[in-house]
Order: sequence, then C-alpha cells, then structure tokens
Amino acid sequence: MRMITLVFGLFLVVGPALANEPLDLEIFMKHPEFTTFQISPSGEYLAATVPQGDRTGVTILDLREYPRLSVMSSMALGENEHATGLGWVSDNRLVFTSNRQAGDLAQPQGTGRIWATDADGRRQMQIYGPRPGESINIRLAQMIHRLPDDPRRILIVERSLDRERPHALMIDVDRYQRSSRVAISPLERGTLAADQDGNVRFAIGVDEDMNQKFAWREADSSDWQTFENPFNGSIEPWGATADGTAFYVKSRDNDNMGVFRVELATGNVEPMLVDDEVEALSPIWDKDERQLIGAIFNTGVPEARFIDPEHPTARVWRSLQAALPDYMVQILGFTDGNDRAIVRLYSDREPGVFMLLDVENLALNELAPTRHWVPAERMARVQPFRFEARDGVPLHGLLTIPPGVETPERLPMVVEVHGGPYGPFDQWGWNPWTQVKASRGYLVLQVNFRGSGGYGFQFENDAYGMWGAEMQDDVTDATHWAIEQGYAHPDRVCISGGSYGGYSAMMGVIREPEMYRCAFAFVGVYDLELFKEVGNIPSSEMGRRYLDRAVGTDTRVLRERSPVHHVDRIQADLFISHGAEDRQAHFENYHVLIAALERAGIPHQKLWVEGEGHGFYEVENRVKLYSQVLDFFDRSIGSGWTPRDAGDEESADRAQASAADY
Repeated sequence: MRMITLVFGLFLVVGPALANEPLDLEIFMKHPEFTTFQISPSGEYLAATVPQGDRTGVTILDLREYPRLSVMSSMALGENEHATGLGWVSDNRLVFTSNRQAGDLAQPQGTGRIWATDADGRRQMQIYGPRPGESINIRLAQMIHRLPDDPRRILIVERSLDRERPHALMIDVDRYQRSSRVAISPLERGTLAADQDGNVRFAIGVDEDMNQKFAWREADSSDWQTFENPFNGSIEPWGATADGTAFYVKSRDNDNMGVFRVELATGNVEPMLVDDEVEALSPIWDKDERQLIGAIFNTGVPEARFIDPEHPTARVWRSLQAALPDYMVQILGFTDGNDRAIVRLYSDREPGVFMLLDVENLALNELAPTRHWVPAERMARVQPFRFEARDGVPLHGLLTIPPGVETPERLPMVVEVHGGPYGPFDQWGWNPWTQVKASRGYLVLQVNFRGSGGYGFQFENDAYGMWGAEMQDDVTDATHWAIEQGYAHPDRVCISGGSYGGYSAMMGVIREPEMYRCAFAFVGVYDLELFKEVGNIPSSEMGRRYLDRAVGTDTRVLRERSPVHHVDRIQADLFISHGAEDRQAHFENYHVLIAALERAGIPHQKLWVEGEGHGFYEVENRVKLYSQVLDFFDRSIGSGWTPRDAGDEESADRAQASAADY
C-alpha cells in the first residue's frame, strides 16, 4: 500500500513509470471504498461511510492498536439509501442521517431518518423518522448539537412537508422516536441553529415575499426578534461565537460575498473573509470547534484562508499545506484531547487519501485511500482557467490535460457540461468522468456557465429561464476560447454531459452545427414541456414552482428551446443513453428524442439500460457505457491516446496520421 508520511520534508512514493497501454476502464468506474471518516472523541474509533453499489453503509474501525486497523462493526441501509452526516455523540455511540438517491446523478433527497450504532455494532437502530417503507413526510432531519453534557440525547432540526416552519427537537439516541420539542422557528422554511451550549438561538427563513430573513432570541424563554437580511443573496449559518452574542454566516451575495460575523442584538455585520468572484465553501474551526478561524474558498485550486493566520490551529493547517503543496489539505476533526486529527488529502491526480495526524509532532500517517487502485502517477493534471464571455461576464473552468502532455496543442477535445444546472459546479480535483477521457488522449474542457454554484447568488439566480440561451452561449464561448488559445483542434471537438449536461450537449449540436463533430447525451432532458409534466420534480407543488422559474412558462419558448423539436438542424454524430428507472430527467425524454431522430432519419447510437436511474450505479453498466462512449469519440474525432514513450517513433507516426485525417 502506498504510504505518505510527513516529517517536514514529505515525499510521495510513486509507482512505476508510465505504461504504454491505456488503463482499464474499471479503474475509473469503481466506486470509492470510503467517502468520509469521523474520529471518535477519545480517538479510539473511526467511523467511515462505505459505498456499496446503490447504497452507502457505515463501518467502524478500531484505532486502539494503530497502525493495525480492524473492522469492529458495519451497518447497512436499504436500496438507494445512503448514510451521511456522521456524528459521534459519545466515545462509543455514533449517529447519522440518510438520504435517498435513485441514480448516480440524481438529486439526493433526505429521508428524515436518523440512525444510531455502538462502536462494537450493538444497539444498531433507527432512532427517528419514518420507518423504511413508510411514506416520507420529513424533508430534513439533521443533528445541530451533540449535547456532550447529555450523552443520551442530541438536538436536531426537522423540516416537514406538512408544515412550513422548522422545529428543533431533543431526541433520545437509545430509543426510537423519543423526542421533545425545543423550539419552532418564527420564519418559514430555512433552518434553526444552536449556540455552543446547545441553546436554539438563531433562525434563518423567508418572509411572505420570499426574502431571506434572520431571527434570534436571547434565551429559550425569550421572544424571537426578527431583522432584515443585510445581504442581497442567500446566506448559510456556520455557527455561533463562543460567547453566543454573534453568529458566523456565509454570504453568497455577489456584492458582499464571503464570511461575516452578525451581532445578534443589533444586526450589525462585520466582514471576516471576503472575495469579489468566488464563494467560501466550508468553514475552518479551531481544534475545540469554539472559534471560526478561516474558510476554504472556491478559487481555481481551492484555497484555505484564515482570519488570524497565526492562530495555533491555523498554523497546523498552514504547515501541512506548505509541506504538501500539490495537495488540498482538509482537517476533518480533532479528538477531544486535540492529540489526533483526521486529515484528507486530495489533488487533481489523487482521488483522496485519509491520514491520521499526530498533532504534537505534526506527523501524518496513512489510514486509507478512497481508491487505492488508482495510479496517481498516470492520472491527468487539471488546470483552472478564467475568461470573459461575449457579454463580458467572467467565467471559470477547468482543462483536464492528457497525461504526458505539457502544453495542449490542437488536441481532440471533449466539452463536458455538468448537471444541475443551478447550484452544482465543476471543482478542481480528481473526476472519474474527465480522467477516463483524458486517459485516452482527449483534452477535456469544463466551464461553470452562469447558473452554476460557487460564484455567488446573483451569478446563479440571474440564470433562471436561460436554458438553451445565455447558459448555452457560455458553453459555446468556452469552446471558442479553447480553440482560439490553440489548445483544441477546431475540427475535432465533441460535446458531452449528463442530466442538464445531456440537454446542453443536444442544444450544442443544434445551435452550433458547425462547431461540434459529435454529442454524447446521458440521462438528459430533451422536451421542456414534457419535463414539466412527468417525473419526480413536477409531482409536488414546490417542484412545479421550481420548474416554472427554471425553464419558464411560455409554451413558444419551451418548444424553441427543446432539442426534440429541432433535430433537423443536427449534423453531428450522436450517442444517446438513458436508464429505464430514471424519474428525474424522466425516461420518456429518451423515447421522444429517439422517435424524433428516427422520423427525421438522423443517424444515432443509443444505449438503454434496465434497472438504472438518473445515472448508473452498477460498475458493469458504467464500464459498458464508457467503452461505447470512448469508441464513439474515437470514430467521430479520432483517438487521442498514444503511448507516452517519447522514443516510440511508430506511435508518433500513428498520431500524426490520425491528425492528418482531420
């Protein structure tokens, strides 16, 4: 097993030199062995979330005889249910929530369930929420305070479909559905937050006009006081100050973006860390989780910034980052004694490795990689870029550059469009879908078109109703930019994407028939009128309101922006794939598109897979899909992969001959 150790001169032991054969697809398509770790307060145990096909369970490891690790217990969940939100409530008792996700690209939906287990696997039980098989009425149930002085109870916030206002509840961690209500939010929707002593003091919600507002109370017995949101965009509470007089909030307001301190009694706002273009992504707390000391920002390569760089915990972060300049460093949590911590390292080439930090000696030792089978030395590097769209809006993106290529020059390129579209965004790091393409020699371009998250509320919010219009223009402008920079061969460009990205791939070849040689559209939306009528989104009033806002209500515009009505404009090669159980971009979208292509006599390749939903879970199906996708790209724009041995003259001749065909 690869080992990474830190003794202030860290070195990474890499594998053998680059091979002359492409990597097996299963290397990219297998699910990670672990997705996160949480260390117990005493430092004796590790809780890990473990993907198991279409579900994610929990495994607890024994750290007491480290470096030897042994499995103490495991807990599995049901079909399409995934453990999340791990939290130790005592040295021996773990609680966690779960969500449902019917497909790899589907939007996770909270189950409202909370589970608990002892470290040794005893007393495994559901402690709150609807039983499996019962209808899910609770939209959100999450722990907001572990109440260390009361190891039998925790504080949770719950939001339900049958009431607009969140409730804070005290629940028993040893028995099912034993709860008592602590507070009701004075505001609709949003959430409640507790101070560091476990008192519910702070609320975020909306007023009748859907404007986000704050509320606070001095004590449990005090009346709630509301005050106007001093920000124009959405905010997120990150936690209270140690004395309880203020809360730290993340603001997504493009004019006031970053981390701010809000005084509860006055509503006064103090900026702590701000940025003009990118959002703060996650907080950085001190060892005792009493003081906010910084935040990770959505810069091209994520960046940790500190309110006080000389704070002792900040110095630990900075020391680790200085010793590991090629990695993003995240400290996931300290023990109560502050002698140990869990650290996650990742990079564009390393999917992730969890480390155990000896805090006193600043020594790191490997616990477990997320994907031990991935040879980091053979992965592609990811280069952030920034440019301006045709109307001057700054846009950010990523280029995944094939291994062995120093500077991309007239390479075959795949434009990969992310799903969502509102909220998700492409981030620097290891991505199996872009890495597998780059492994075959394709330059991969990703752009965070307007509507993407990570760049402020207005950047996202102002893009509602822009499907097939300005949002598509951003993808087009990024493609032009890569060609103009000389990175991509102008005649060897394909567009690809899943979910909204599948929609964008089809609109790309419709609106820009001369630009793209091919399109791969996966679990996409192709008829906007149909999108508003079938599937899990329009099945609720909230979903219908969202769709009215997202794609509009004008039938003429919906038809004009629906790929299914414009297939006659397509000149590119097509590959369309969908899962038979997809209820998000409902599978009827696939059928109406295929029917339209067949009526128009447009050649196309297709793959319909039973048992899969909005994205494919089964590794066998993922390998099958991408073996066909890569062959499709090869036929359309030529294979980009050649052996990386500079002395291989035969391979160089083949590459030149391939390029000459275009």
